[in-house]
Amino acid sequence: MRASIEFVKTALNEMHASPNRALGQNFCVDGERLFTCVEQMTLAKTVIEIGPGLGGLTELLLEKGVSVTAVEKDAAMADFLQKSLPHPNLSVQTLDAQKFRYAEVEKPFSVVGNLPYYITTPLCTAVLKALPASFYCMVQKEAADRFFAAPKDDNYGPLSILTQLYYDAETLAQFPQDCFFPSPDVQSVFVGMTKKADAPDVDPKALFAFSTGLLSMRRKTIKNNLKAYKNAENALEALGISPETRAETLSPETFLALYRLL
Repeated sequence: MRASIEFVKTALNEMHASPNRALGQNFCVDGERLFTCVEQMTLAKTVIEIGPGLGGLTELLLEKGVSVTAVEKDAAMADFLQKSLPHPNLSVQTLDAQKFRYAEVEKPFSVVGNLPYYITTPLCTAVLKALPASFYCMVQKEAADRFFAAPKDDNYGPLSILTQLYYDAETLAQFPQDCFFPSPDVQSVFVGMTKKADAPDVDPKALFAFSTGLLSMRRKTIKNNLKAYKNAENALEALGISPETRAETLSPETFLALYRLL
């Protein structure tokens, strides 16, 4: 099993490499816990894997019979993965995952990855805007809180709204620091999201931009944040929203209803 301390250390020695902290390289070495997460996944036949590293997760995904496109920024890691895990269903791209064009992948597709903590939010946003059939990600616990945050919560924002409107999300497992080599300074969780059958028929990119605009100045009233919309007053009245309300108190469903009216 690749997700083990023995495999990771041996592979790094063979490569004459060390984990690159600048790229957020913390390799999962708890194969059993990782296997449990993969067993809970509902995957499309096409899977985009973000940051495969040494292939601990890649190996488990391939065993499920899916086709994996592994997107790896580290050229040495990408080369190692390609050579050490030859498989007809595996394609490796040496590319920054933030530059991958998720929206151009033929649907349905799934996205899976152990995400670098320093780019979790923009990366998750890019993925969710493309509306994959499912999205499974290992992230820092504090970052995961943004998926589930409720109105008025400090972590509540456009990512919360996007996730909760389009996906059913749950935490699949907790990953303590000793599940990784090297051990990160944070707690990690594996989050699973599956697209709702009744997800709104609204462009998620447009809705995300709309909610970002309303939440960019959290202390302003909704009336002030909607000055650019001529029909704002009528829309607020139709939804029973006081003009003095702050956007951060509105539910995801209310953001969607307001967007549709405006």
